[in-house]
Amino acid sequence: MKPIIVFSITLLIALMLEAVPFPEQFVWYRPEWALLVILYWVIALPFRVGVGLAWFLGLLVDLLQGGILGQHSLTYVIIAYTCAVFYKRLRMYHRWQQGVFICMLVSINQLIDFWIDHYLGHAEPTLLIFMPAVITGLLWPWSFTILRSVRRVYAIR
Repeated sequence: MKPIIVFSITLLIALMLEAVPFPEQFVWYRPEWALLVILYWVIALPFRVGVGLAWFLGLLVDLLQGGILGQHSLTYVIIAYTCAVFYKRLRMYHRWQQGVFICMLVSINQLIDFWIDHYLGHAEPTLLIFMPAVITGLLWPWSFTILRSVRRVYAIR
């Protein structure tokens, strides 16, 4: 199977997980699936996957969630660039240490999203905006293992 098809399938699954409806009381506990998948591919294959794909995926998430066009694209590009700069260092860390770094990156994503939403009058200040970052960081070791096995099965280099 060609690498572009595997990328597309993993990103499509991430977008489908982003679209899963959550009950109102659990909306703050939704992980950032699309960002999780794009960060894996940026760490695993930084010369094939980068800010361009992150920008496109951000646009798709904006269209999917009905938000401001470009909001997620902006944050995904910032996060993917940061991850691409530090990919060599990230590969040397243990999975739980990578999870802490991913948690910090997703926290930056959540903070920028909150600033944009607050500026537009759609969000009130709360510390719960960082819960998706914590959940995403906790899911990192398992998602890394799954995506790495997919990459190895299809011999993507």
